[in-house]
Amino acid sequence: MLNLFRQDELPLKRDEALAKSRAILLSYLNKGIIPSWETFFADLPVFEGAEDLDQLRMSFTQLTEWPFLGEVLAVGGTEYFFHGPRCSQVQGPGGEKKALAVDLGDADWQLWLEILSLHFKQNWNVQNPFCSFYGELFGKTYRISLIHGSTSPLGVSKLVLRSLATTPHPLRSFGDEALLKDLVARKRNVLVAGATGSGKTSLLSALLEEVDPDEHLVILEDTFEISCSHPHQTRFLSGDSRETSLRAYLSYSLRLSPDRIILGEMRSHEVVPFLLAMNTGHRGLLGTLHASSAVDGLHRAALLFSLYAGEANLTFEKVQELLCRNLEYVVFLERKRVKEVIRILGSDRGTPFYETVVGGTAEPWA
Repeated sequence: MLNLFRQDELPLKRDEALAKSRAILLSYLNKGIIPSWETFFADLPVFEGAEDLDQLRMSFTQLTEWPFLGEVLAVGGTEYFFHGPRCSQVQGPGGEKKALAVDLGDADWQLWLEILSLHFKQNWNVQNPFCSFYGELFGKTYRISLIHGSTSPLGVSKLVLRSLATTPHPLRSFGDEALLKDLVARKRNVLVAGATGSGKTSLLSALLEEVDPDEHLVILEDTFEISCSHPHQTRFLSGDSRETSLRAYLSYSLRLSPDRIILGEMRSHEVVPFLLAMNTGHRGLLGTLHASSAVDGLHRAALLFSLYAGEANLTFEKVQELLCRNLEYVVFLERKRVKEVIRILGSDRGTPFYETVVGGTAEPWA
């Protein structure tokens, strides 16, 4: 018999019944269970009106099946920033952002994110306020990042979704396809630089599609984002220990006789063995780095090496000399388009010399 027509319970007024229903849902979630509607329904109090029960079911569906999220993701963005139900953004393929709204009330915002984390079996709470993982949403894979409201003075939790391409973008979509292919074919040591979301990893994935299939690739990442269908590849994904760090993996990879080493992103210690690998004669190395220009990419790589070289104890001038002697090109991206390409010629007293291939005074790259 429907709860609405139970004879052994007095019907509760709408607000009281909804509050009790919410408490029942929270009790399930606290046990690590996302209940089905049938299970949840069996525990519900008696409502005064059928329309209130219908409204509750709609809210339950929103929280547990996320139809509103499906509508948002259908926009086809590359990244989504959920700052709150009325303050969210979607980033398009060209890097442009526009505002969007989520059909969810303030009271349900935190509850929905907790259900989402539970769905993907994540330990996300005040003690573990940040988590990043991969998951499938409405038939597509995303990198999902959750930031707990306890980290913010406003107390609002956030969600960021980054769409992961199953196949690399066409190389021509980034700029002059012939030049990019030439960098790969001639096994140039290339640093891909740009801001967050500029397309560094996407370009790296596209470049790997041009690598000779007979080569052995070693690919190292801290998050699994590089798309590569190459038949002969060894991949490492960094962990939390020193033994599973990118720096350790880089050292291991030198023993695997790789034809190319690809480093997903240089942030700290890993820049040292990467540049030293260039100095020992390895060719065709590819890596990415956050920077505001092509030249800034050079300076930032040299600075990271100086900070993390440890026992090497080299001066900044020597580091810049080492870098400019072995790194051959820097490709700088902005909004998933190549804005600058420079060819490194050398350095003098810490000042790099280079030729501008794209950008600056060179002809625009259409």
